[in-house]
Amino acid sequence: MARCALCFILLGLCVTSSAQAVCNSDEQSSNQCGNLLYDVKKYTCCDRNVIQGAHLSCCGTTAYNKLESSCCNNVVTGGLSQTVSSCCGSKAYNPLNQICCGGSIQDKTSAHTECCGSDLYDTKKQLCCLTQFIWPKDTDNHVCCGNATLNLLKQCCCAADTLKVENLDSTCCKEKLERERTSLTHESQPGTSSALLQMEDNRQMDSEGSARSETPHCGLEPYSPLEYICCSGKLFLKTSDVTQCCGGEPYKLSEEGVLCCDGQLYRGQPAGSLCAGNVPYSPHNCTVCQKHVHLPAGQQCCGQKTFDPQEEICCNGHRHKRTADMACCGSHAYNANSGEHMCCSGHLHDLTHLKNKQEAECCGPLLLTNKKEQQCCHSTEKSLVYKTQPGHSCCGHWYYNMSMWSCCAGQLTSKTTNGSQAKMGGLKLIRPLLDYSKSAICTKPVLLGTVESVAVKQNERFVVVGDALEVNATVKSCGNSLEVGPLDHCLFPALELGRTYLWIKNTQNKYEPLADVTGLTTPIHTILSLCQHNRTCYTA
Repeated sequence: MARCALCFILLGLCVTSSAQAVCNSDEQSSNQCGNLLYDVKKYTCCDRNVIQGAHLSCCGTTAYNKLESSCCNNVVTGGLSQTVSSCCGSKAYNPLNQICCGGSIQDKTSAHTECCGSDLYDTKKQLCCLTQFIWPKDTDNHVCCGNATLNLLKQCCCAADTLKVENLDSTCCKEKLERERTSLTHESQPGTSSALLQMEDNRQMDSEGSARSETPHCGLEPYSPLEYICCSGKLFLKTSDVTQCCGGEPYKLSEEGVLCCDGQLYRGQPAGSLCAGNVPYSPHNCTVCQKHVHLPAGQQCCGQKTFDPQEEICCNGHRHKRTADMACCGSHAYNANSGEHMCCSGHLHDLTHLKNKQEAECCGPLLLTNKKEQQCCHSTEKSLVYKTQPGHSCCGHWYYNMSMWSCCAGQLTSKTTNGSQAKMGGLKLIRPLLDYSKSAICTKPVLLGTVESVAVKQNERFVVVGDALEVNATVKSCGNSLEVGPLDHCLFPALELGRTYLWIKNTQNKYEPLADVTGLTTPIHTILSLCQHNRTCYTA
């Protein structure tokens, strides 16, 4: 039976028993939304409503993307991700820069801004007392006592009929201190209140199999994210809209001296402290290189040690003395212009023992020492060096006998199989970019582009290259898509979709693939560095 192509598009009409039976014919990607089935790869179910778009979140009956919008009281606010927002009634806001006081969103004046009723106050400079009185905070020892303030080093707040400030040597203060010494203070843990239970009930699956809305849980316990925060399965009461988790502990972004390093919370840290893994340190006092401490501060790291970039060069975590024309090859340093060494894909080779250094060239990470006696064969998997033999050629990384095998587009077939054959020595190689000398790629413009599509007609191949860039002394865009070819289909290895190649013009003024640059982090930088004249840059 043919699949019902319109079933999911016209899902709202699929309500009769016969229609639903047709919908049930596609069960692999279907799910139930009330008494209907829908394609989870195309739609989202919110409160028995099917909405266009897959893997979205529900805000009441509306589907939305948490990375682009926020949901507050079943109202979607666009342009602000729920991963960083808080709610003020039905409106989302950014708690880093704003605060909700008395149901109104206001701009913060500092990182320490909090609400005192509907007004704002700075917790570092002010106190908010009982009936929302705002007082100056003379020292860190000043706190509220009713609508008054007191200094804890000199006074206490006595609770009788009214809150009263008295000196520490008063009878009231002495009795209060004694009571505090003999009693244990227990912080109440947030429990499952009746409101939370009701919230859970409201979000349970209804009798028709549709979730009314999403309920956050901390472990097995439902909770309100407006009031609590869940850190490693434990609930904590939110003290601020900017309360965050560091491992299993909550903290406020506005707290001073607090540093979270790989899930480990540290307090009392000097201003400007940084993390080295899960260890805090002050960059004002020392330099930390991969958790190894060095004095003084402000040094550059090379692996676990420090180095002086004016006197040394750092190669993959290893220090070397800097000299003229010094370059890195993996962890080694060498003089790139001396002709005594060659770097092949991060592997340094010594050329001093060779009689004819001009014969040396790279074969991936390997060194080909005699181009007349050795053959390098490449594929996307590996590069191999073979001893040259007559009647043999490369097909990918295979070196094959042409009397026994045929190679077409990098694929070997036996001679008995009908198909196109490559002429002896005529196969083209696509080698790693760094295998080529400067003269091979710097004498004419080259094209850098990623294969988007390949079409073959008879023995010709046409390739669509995306985001093509012409690179020489400068970089010039050639448009979003560019078709190159025709190529002799059998003479060239297969070109994989999504891989980036370097193309160069042949004698017919047509581009053909020369090198695979997919593995290079910055191929444009590599090309320009190779083709530009050597020049050392110094800073003042």
